[in-house]
Amino acid sequence: MFPTHCTLSSDGVKVCGSAELYNGRNFTLHRGIGSRTKTATTQSLVSNCDLANPRAGLWTTRFEECSSFVMAWEIDVGGAPWGTVKALVVNERKLDPKSGNITERINVTDVDVPANIPTFTLDPPTIDCKPAGNCSVQNIGGWQGAAMWVPGDHHSVTADASYLWGPTLTGPNSTSPQVMKLGVLFAIQGDAEVPGQKVQSAPAAFRDFASDDLENDGASDQIRCGNTKIANEVPTIGCVFHNYVPTYTFNAAKFPQAASHAWLIQHKLANHPGSRADSKPLYFLQDSNDSGNRTVICPAKWAAANGDSSALDRTGDKLNCDEFAFNSTYNSGGMPSLAGGLNPVSSGSACVQTFASRQDGVLHLFNIDGFVPTWKEVCGRSAISGYENSSSMSGFGSFNVNQRLLDRDPYWLNTNMSAACSQDSTTVKCTMTVNNQ
Repeated sequence: MFPTHCTLSSDGVKVCGSAELYNGRNFTLHRGIGSRTKTATTQSLVSNCDLANPRAGLWTTRFEECSSFVMAWEIDVGGAPWGTVKALVVNERKLDPKSGNITERINVTDVDVPANIPTFTLDPPTIDCKPAGNCSVQNIGGWQGAAMWVPGDHHSVTADASYLWGPTLTGPNSTSPQVMKLGVLFAIQGDAEVPGQKVQSAPAAFRDFASDDLENDGASDQIRCGNTKIANEVPTIGCVFHNYVPTYTFNAAKFPQAASHAWLIQHKLANHPGSRADSKPLYFLQDSNDSGNRTVICPAKWAAANGDSSALDRTGDKLNCDEFAFNSTYNSGGMPSLAGGLNPVSSGSACVQTFASRQDGVLHLFNIDGFVPTWKEVCGRSAISGYENSSSMSGFGSFNVNQRLLDRDPYWLNTNMSAACSQDSTTVKCTMTVNNQ
């Protein structure tokens, strides 16, 4: 991800440009020295990107990036080390979920020039975007601010760039949907003054891919663009940082039965479906083979035969079988292993089986008589309010579209529940608390 480039002049001046992730220790910030304080007032392109106090390493959301790098130009004269210029660079990128437009801002927030190099000047940045023909650099602006530094000067400069992805750079194509992972290379080189001459440095560069195999060798901040249909929407172009895992959040205050059931399965089973704390995401199943999954776990009339009508929420409500992990995931117990299922069972009777009941105004989740959980199960089904079951997932369609989920994309589930539990050899008892009161 961080290739080193070197040049050697005819009179023996060697310059090597390199880059590495900023880790909080490999560059000393010059706070309040010279023009360094100007960085605090520089407007960032993305949210939560503090240029005055840069975060270490790579940081993305689904559509924004704020990552920090240390770029260095090491100079040897006549075979002996002469000096190293270092710069702290905060790179911001902003994606558009509804187009192929990508905006980038390069912030050189701090530069350190050694005393024996009188001046160092940065050339405008260069950007290359792959695959060629599908990703086109539209604009690279020059530095905003004086891009020359002397020893003891630590001022900041910025440059803006934009590039565009498209299947053929013409627009959405419903007959030939495409999904592509991009590779972006960013480089800066400059001119250093050494005795008797000014030499051009080799570029210091970073990129979000390790090789030309963009599908398999991307970094954590790699961009994925596509013009596919998302859910039931018409095909649209859009881009995401595909390695960022988004979170779907239950409204537990409104739908506590579904949230409690998901919390129980997520916390008590060893596969912890959807748990961010346990690094066990749910994997989205697109364009639904999910009806077959549901048939395995929740056959018709199971909820009516095993539920309690006290759980019904309103007039017209009916008992319904709530499956977790969701049937529209590869984590579903109903998903066969040959189709990529992660937790296949032959019947919902192999899952933890519970039902919701309201007693003296208090909602409970009980195991079904005769079916005591072993906690070695890989799935759960519960007879709960049909209204709550369907409503708890009513926002998922928008979540799917907004996050541009594709088949097998991971996501987390936040149940919005917490619990205080006690157990003995036969009983597990948890008092649940809704987090979004």
